[in-house]
Amino acid sequence: MTLGLETARAIAAAARAAAAEDGRSITVAVVDERGHDVLVERMDATSWFTAGVARAKAATAVAMGRPTADLAGLRTAYPELVPLIADQLAHPFTTLPGGVPLVVDGAVVGAVAVSGGTPEQDAAYASAGAESVARH
Repeated sequence: MTLGLETARAIAAAARAAAAEDGRSITVAVVDERGHDVLVERMDATSWFTAGVARAKAATAVAMGRPTADLAGLRTAYPELVPLIADQLAHPFTTLPGGVPLVVDGAVVGAVAVSGGTPEQDAAYASAGAESVARH
């Protein structure tokens, strides 16, 4: 499956809906399997820098094939590993929670990430977006 704009819009809508339930304003980034932008949406009243953070989370999730929340322990357990990984990627690398790979038929086809809430909220909203792929 190739991740198209309409699917990316549905993913972002699901993440925004989850955030709206909490009254949060967020930025959502959806990237393809190479970590390139398909869609980036910054809701009104969301800080300007959240777009870059969301992009970094999404690119990291797709490159690593796992949620960025799973990577949080790398910085403390293996501090020398993070710069080595970052040097090999074309996009910024982060261990901040909120990036989730998009998996279809066992293959990573892209990722969704959220910035603007707490780390736990970002991860939950991104997961809501990722779960919408199965329905789209």
